[in-house]
Formats: sequence, C-alpha cells, structure tokens
Amino acid sequence: MKRIATAIAALLSAAPGLASAAEPICLTRTEATSLLAYALPQAIEGTSKRCAQVLPADAFLRRHGGELAARYSVQKARYWPKAKPAFLKALGTDAADTVRSLPDETTQQLANTFVEGFVSQRIALKTCDELDLAIDLLSPLPPENTAGLIALTMEVASEAEPKLGKIALCKN
Repeated sequence: MKRIATAIAALLSAAPGLASAAEPICLTRTEATSLLAYALPQAIEGTSKRCAQVLPADAFLRRHGGELAARYSVQKARYWPKAKPAFLKALGTDAADTVRSLPDETTQQLANTFVEGFVSQRIALKTCDELDLAIDLLSPLPPENTAGLIALTMEVASEAEPKLGKIALCKN
C-alpha cells in the first residue's frame, strides 16, 4: 500500500502548479478521498495501459481493468462537486486561477486527461505486478472505500515519511 500511496502522491504532486510550490499543498483526508474517488477510473485505465506490456495475459488489469474502470466511472459525476475544489487546490494558485475560469466540463476533461496520461507515462514498470495485485485486492470495494483506503494510507505514509511528495495530507 505504501507504493500505491507514493504513486498517488507523485501523481498529485505533478500538477503544473505544484512543480514550483515551495511548501507542500495540504489536502485533508476528505479532500484527497474525493479527488481519488473521482480520479480512480482514469488511474486504473492509465495503469492498465502502462502495465499491459509487462503483465501476463492472466493479470487482473489485463482481464478486468477496463470493466473495473467502467464500474467506478458510473459514479464519477457524484464525486465531482467535492473533487473539483480539491483538484483546484492541488493545482496551486496560479494554475487554479486559470482552470477555474474554464467551463466545468472542460475542467473535468482536463482532470481526466491529466490523470490517465500521467499515470500511463510515469508508473515504473517494475511496480506493475504489485499494482496489479493491489488493484485486484481493492476491486470488490466501491470507489469511495478504495479512495478512502488510499487516502488513509497516504496520510499514514506521509507521517512516517514526510517528504513523500508535494502533496501533504493535513489534519481536518
């Protein structure tokens, strides 16, 4: 789980506004959970695409990644109202000001494209087996439980290793 938390923290910290942030962006566990619940379908798709080249044919992601992403996508609209402020906060002030002026549909497309593209380019291929197993183990859960567990793991990991990334989980 620590590797997943590190990967998610890296994903969130790669937002354009965060690259120049001197201080970590602080998301509460609730904000992180909302953002993760919204982003899970694209993260799963990106992981599936990235890892397809190294996973065996019977791997969970190769067999069921698309259907899991589709199942999690069904509820995305429900998560967006709480995920959007967390996404804007994670972008940092300058980028958020620009994105805030965009139509909501465009902001969603930007978030979707960013998550899937970033994941598909940045996951280390040597972690694909572990990610496949983790996603398989988490797959029976609804998206909010999976997102909550990942956010909790990020919080615990960031307390143990404060330099986890440019996203910090702060106390509510």
